[in-house]
Amino acid sequence: MSHDRTHSVRTSRRTPPTGRARRAALITATALVTAPLAGAPATVWAADNETPKTPFYKTDQQVVEYLDSVATLKDKAAIQGYPVTGQDTKEITLEQVKKTGYSPEQAVQDAQTMLEGFDSTPGFENYGTEERANNKEDKDSGWLGNWDAKSICGQPSDVLEKQTRKLACGFVGKIDQKYPVMKTTDRVPGGTKVTYVTEASIGTEVKEVKGWKVGGKLTFSASPDNKGGAFEVGGEYNQSTETTKKWASMDQERREFAVPDGMAGGTFQAHANAGWYTGYIVQKIDNTDGKAEKIVAIPARVLIQAPHDDVPLTWVGRES
Repeated sequence: MSHDRTHSVRTSRRTPPTGRARRAALITATALVTAPLAGAPATVWAADNETPKTPFYKTDQQVVEYLDSVATLKDKAAIQGYPVTGQDTKEITLEQVKKTGYSPEQAVQDAQTMLEGFDSTPGFENYGTEERANNKEDKDSGWLGNWDAKSICGQPSDVLEKQTRKLACGFVGKIDQKYPVMKTTDRVPGGTKVTYVTEASIGTEVKEVKGWKVGGKLTFSASPDNKGGAFEVGGEYNQSTETTKKWASMDQERREFAVPDGMAGGTFQAHANAGWYTGYIVQKIDNTDGKAEKIVAIPARVLIQAPHDDVPLTWVGRES
């Protein structure tokens, strides 16, 4: 569906789709054209002999419902290892995370089912869960000699002072914002056609400990055709433990957008096929000398890719 999804664009690192995949894509495209979302305003489609037009929606909820149908996000997500990219730069507090209804106790339970290395150590005394007040409090002077969580989480045992220790670490969180907007075009009146030149690239992934799910950097540009330089935006993201496809870079493409006649005006938005998750960086610490263990829960907010989608962006129209 070249009108809104970018997966029709040639990618630099993709193998040709199988016949089965092509048939599935055709079925999906046909279903969306013939059966718009329930409760959504009439989606604007072109005549049979024209290029399909980008669908228009009036409310954020309608946009989210549409994007959920093409790039589904899980209610909870987990990252094995420290989320080295894609963290919110704003300081998030324990109180803010708890207000979402997600407790450190629930996070530990989720870590035990969604991540590796969080089971109890036989014969060790369990000191429970230690809660940190905000995401800046990530050092442990008593058990780890003031190592910070980012430096020590998931590292091989030879990095640590005690050769027998290897620390399990990860992120678990609940969705709090779906499909953040990467770009909004200028508002244009009904009956207007505009052409944008768009391109998206995926930066080199961070190489970390084997088995970690890491992310990368998405850089996206869009500019009105022949009207100066591109408006470029970017952001870092992570891949969850359930991610089955990587986002792929997209070649430059000229995209024509049309605001239907009779509409007062409209804009076009490029949404990242990802979600912000609020939760905790959880770290299991074993004190082998004293045969004790504890879990540290550090508040965090992380951007995570839709797990089963290799397209970084989806375009929609907004009536205004």
